[in-house]
Amino acid sequence: MKYPFTPKSTSYLEPGHYWPIALSDGKYACGIVVSKLMDIHENKIESRLFLAALIDWSGRQPPTAEDIKDCKAIKVGGAHIKSITTVGVGIIGKANFCFLGQNPRQYSDDFATMGYNVLKVVAEKHFTKNS
Repeated sequence: MKYPFTPKSTSYLEPGHYWPIALSDGKYACGIVVSKLMDIHENKIESRLFLAALIDWSGRQPPTAEDIKDCKAIKVGGAHIKSITTVGVGIIGKANFCFLGQNPRQYSDDFATMGYNVLKVVAEKHFTKNS
């Protein structure tokens, strides 16, 4: 897989794919794909929704797999594919995380969903001094 790429659906998303979230103070936070979601009513993988997390990392440059390898999740929830595409350059790499769990398919009725900019808003409050 070539990086960066801008996903239009969840087809090519994989657990561990991550993207930078530009913050108002010039730093970056990081979102990560936790898993794809299964639509239990249609018994198929969701094409636009996935399980995402904001991880406990910020830096002056976009994240690398090495930067974020031991980070924990701050916020986890259902996200639309536009959560990636509205905040920047798209998916920039893939990392391994212990919190990703063993089951790559989650059910889309089991959790709260987030708006397109929720991870950015949470990151601003968590990482910037002006929030």
